[in-house]
Amino acid sequence: MLSLLLLGTYLAGGNIEKGDEIVSAQLELMKLSYFCDDPLYRSKRDATRRSIAQLETSFKIENIMDLDSNLKNNAVKLSVPLNRGDCIALISEAQEKVDRLYEEYRP
Repeated sequence: MLSLLLLGTYLAGGNIEKGDEIVSAQLELMKLSYFCDDPLYRSKRDATRRSIAQLETSFKIENIMDLDSNLKNNAVKLSVPLNRGDCIALISEAQEKVDRLYEEYRP
């Protein structure tokens, strides 16, 4: 009985870690989308909200709301300078990462 309980806890912890990995990738995608003036920024933000609601993750909707506000108030900066000419490629790579993580998450 104890081993089943520990196995369940281990599996749940793995799901939370994987959910966190997906949401973290989506947050990075949101940042890139915002800084590149992507017209689909809102849809990426909404997709991140849906992920938090659907996945087992330690992130909360408030995290998305805070990031959104901080982006709009210029309180968030990218860790590396952004070359506007690279925006399409960077957003595509970030979206592919999110998609790949989702595929790995599904059983």
